[in-house]
Amino acid sequence: MKEFYIYGFKTREEFDEKSARSYDNERRRIESYLGEYVCFRQTQAGKNVYISMDGTENTHNPLYKAFKSKSFTDKDITLHFIILDILADGKYYTLKELLKNIDNDYLYNFQEPMCFDESTLRKKLKEYIQLGIIESKKEGRQVLYKIVEDELDISEYKEAIRFFSEENMLGVVGSYLEDKMEQEKEYLAFKNHYIMNAYDTEIIEKILRGIYERRQLMIANQSRRNKVMSEWKVVPLKLYVSTQGGRNYLICSNMYGKQMSFRIDYIKSVQLGEIIENYDSYLRDYQNRVKHMWGVVCDKGKNYEHIEIDINVEQGEDYIVKRLSREKRCGKIEKIDDNTYRFTADVYDSNEMITWIRTFIGRIKKIKCDNPEVVNQLKFDIVKMAKWYEVM
Repeated sequence: MKEFYIYGFKTREEFDEKSARSYDNERRRIESYLGEYVCFRQTQAGKNVYISMDGTENTHNPLYKAFKSKSFTDKDITLHFIILDILADGKYYTLKELLKNIDNDYLYNFQEPMCFDESTLRKKLKEYIQLGIIESKKEGRQVLYKIVEDELDISEYKEAIRFFSEENMLGVVGSYLEDKMEQEKEYLAFKNHYIMNAYDTEIIEKILRGIYERRQLMIANQSRRNKVMSEWKVVPLKLYVSTQGGRNYLICSNMYGKQMSFRIDYIKSVQLGEIIENYDSYLRDYQNRVKHMWGVVCDKGKNYEHIEIDINVEQGEDYIVKRLSREKRCGKIEKIDDNTYRFTADVYDSNEMITWIRTFIGRIKKIKCDNPEVVNQLKFDIVKMAKWYEVM
């Protein structure tokens, strides 16, 4: 689904899996998850299939459905319900007792009953223990199994869970919890609803584990330009979340100390490696560098780009100064005169600041920057805006 949704639906010719039949199977599977959101239009090149949804209208992320699906055989689903039915009384059962109950109470009357051996049942019970559905204990040489009692009342946290499920990078966890509660009339709306982050959940979970456990990560990353795959061994340091564009980035260091950033939606896979003994030294280096990071560029040679902006602040406009203090990610603010405040910073990439600087157009008295592209871009923006409003 990520391949189709993030990079656009592929034609049969572009699909690089096994066969055209695989293409149809994957497309139909996506349609079964997203239903009404899958659209198509006819073009000269053929049928163009795409997904269309209004982020402000869809207050429940529909992409979580992919996590809640599971393929199974007829034996899988039969054994699933039999086990849960036997254990529903809350008592402990041994493996042999479970097998006896299955044969005598559930399969006895069938002309051609399914056969479940001890190995199959043991594997299924082990899987359910890992999922937290079943618990086990040992008595002598015997292992006893019992269904886990769900005594947790999460109703008091429904508002927090509702918000978490749509706004957090691991929101699918909240979505699973919501499934346990009664559905109520929707009471949330989102101005910026970044539903596509759902596809990065498994990648992000491993990255967060790597940071928490201080482990090396092996990541496979796809280039945005030429689609070439590359593999990296990195030390994970921070996960950056953009509140403006919804993109997520991994800030990390390679094993030689060079800091790097990767866009999460271009990371194809992550594997946890060994624990890093000198993790603190990598973290200290990051903490020194973050003083000169505006966005995610964290290593652009040894030279910083110096920038100075003089901003007009009239009497009674203290909120502008407070906003400067609140929004600046690095640098400093000083008062030049009664109506002027100067913001100065030394950053790795001043281009990352352009969007923020634009919000002060109309108040900027003077701007100086080592990177002439920044000043030229702002001048271009002002000229374009003037032409748009027929000022020039």
